[in-house]
Amino acid sequence: MTLVRVGVSAETWQEAIAAAGGLLVEAGHVRVEYIDAMVRVVEELGPYIVLIDGFALAHAAPGEIVLENSISLVVLENPVDFGSGKMVTCVFAMAAKEHESHIESLGRLAELLSDEQTRNTLLNARNSAQIEQLLSGVLGE
Repeated sequence: MTLVRVGVSAETWQEAIAAAGGLLVEAGHVRVEYIDAMVRVVEELGPYIVLIDGFALAHAAPGEIVLENSISLVVLENPVDFGSGKMVTCVFAMAAKEHESHIESLGRLAELLSDEQTRNTLLNARNSAQIEQLLSGVLGE
């Protein structure tokens, strides 16, 4: 199951993370506390989760509140400032049960986002079908 939602409304980076994390909660892949953990990471460490212009990867430490390795994506209606003027339209939320799968997922996502055409497709997506096939490799499906 690909966890993608397009056209999501968010006013703040916290709302954007909650939207992406909410998809993981709805799917039963994480406990609801995981959303707060992802927000705390940004509050404590700053907007380092903004990987490249337009893209953020929300995540928290592997642990018991992660029930299944998973990645979700929300494409926001309008970009949101994640701090220091870092504007984000695509918010991935990644959950990993252990460190190794966390690193593997990061690698697959970095490879995906290294392609400019893929980034443009994600940033300009108008429906989830446009991007589900792109994400299947990242999600390990």
